[in-house]
Amino acid sequence: MKSLVATFNDERPARFLHDRFEQAGIAAKLKDDFFLQRFIFFVKPAATKKVYVDINQFDRARGLLREWDRNEHMLDDAIRCPECRSARVEYPQYTRKFVTPLIIEWLISFGAEKNYYCMDCHFTWPNDRKAQPDLDVLGFPKSDSSPRKSHSHS
Repeated sequence: MKSLVATFNDERPARFLHDRFEQAGIAAKLKDDFFLQRFIFFVKPAATKKVYVDINQFDRARGLLREWDRNEHMLDDAIRCPECRSARVEYPQYTRKFVTPLIIEWLISFGAEKNYYCMDCHFTWPNDRKAQPDLDVLGFPKSDSSPRKSHSHS
């Protein structure tokens, strides 16, 4: 059984994370939810690139991911929960595990608000709300010393 570890909008950072897990000896799976969202949930696809690991390796994967994010900013491009900053996010928030709730949600979903759902803290939020950056003790965004990002000032 697989468990979600991170969600992205783009394939490049998702593929990079997938490959890092594989290099670390953790069997990972990269899944694209575009078809599911567009043709089953009838929503504009978002957060479609998902990285899963085997449930038996989940704790090790989460530990490595925390370390990689701290040292290499691995989750800079991930979809993050605005409350707990987790990258374990589903969109839309509908269940993917059972057919009956899916059918009921599908029938009522036309016109209903589609939200992101955090699998860790269970917070839901609309897709126009973004996670806040990490703040320092004074409430200012922490500076990004990551060498992989470059900012041009015009």
